Amino acid sequence: MKKRNFIPWNRNWNTVNRHLPIVFKPLVSGFIMVLIWKYGLYDHGIIFSKQSENPILFMIMPLVAFIYVIFASIAVESVFKEYKIISKCVLQKDLETFLLYRDEQLPIMMHILVGAPSFILIALSMVFNYENLLIGAVAIFSIVFVVVLTWVIATELDDYERSIWFKEKIPKEWYEIDIEEFFKRK
Repeated sequence: MKKRNFIPWNRNWNTVNRHLPIVFKPLVSGFIMVLIWKYGLYDHGIIFSKQSENPILFMIMPLVAFIYVIFASIAVESVFKEYKIISKCVLQKDLETFLLYRDEQLPIMMHILVGAPSFILIALSMVFNYENLLIGAVAIFSIVFVVVLTWVIATELDDYERSIWFKEKIPKEWYEIDIEEFFKRK
């Protein structure tokens, strides 16, 4: 039987074990933020007033969420596009193209454009006036989980040296090559 280039689904739990850290980080972050919300804010009544509910729900949250979605989509799409290029380079042993992308990462400005709305969404969700403890916990967990999951996946796809998808496939010596020297010789 011919060995395929990808890991078949859950062969000896390899796929689950390799990807569990990706899901574990947002899960833990969600639970931690719910605990901070419950014991730090909810129990002490640190919430917006009932009158602020409509402006938050119908003006501020949708605007911030819209901005978050736009820039998170751009960031994830950008790193995914590079991920596909790097995947092809590794399969085709195309060192030159790999080196063109090896040290490229999302600019810090993109991190700010994704991070700032993320922080605002989480902060607003934590001081929103939930009348029900369970609904508040579910809302906060869900928002934190999605935001952190997006962040973790984007940063994993953006870091070829540590990424679980590339760690085993890219030859170690490809990371040791001096890019300027390599292209100077060309």
